[in-house]
Amino acid sequence: MKWVATLLLVTPGAVLAETELDFHLCSAYVQQSAVGTQIESEWPVHVKLTELGTTSFARFTDANIGRMSRIIVDGRVFLRATIWTPITSGTLQGQFSSRDVANAWQRTFAGELPPSPCGVS
Repeated sequence: MKWVATLLLVTPGAVLAETELDFHLCSAYVQQSAVGTQIESEWPVHVKLTELGTTSFARFTDANIGRMSRIIVDGRVFLRATIWTPITSGTLQGQFSSRDVANAWQRTFAGELPPSPCGVS
């Protein structure tokens, strides 16, 4: 009986400790990217998705409202946020603390992105 009580006390914590969702950007999903003008103390990197990427990302965000997710590019986290509404625009924006970091991300997007993984992992 003691074991059942322990299990019931641990279960809510296990649900709260749910892992973040990952969405991978690959060569088939990224159309173009650019470093924007500095806003306050951050440099934005704008990413325009292809039609395929836009559709896939819209489905992902629609299915995961209220959940924390990460946008992964070539094994690195580009963006981490809670999804509050479906994103159907096909545009993403990461904010970075320096122009050098933003430029490094721009070079990543402008280079050869891996063909996979693509979308939800």
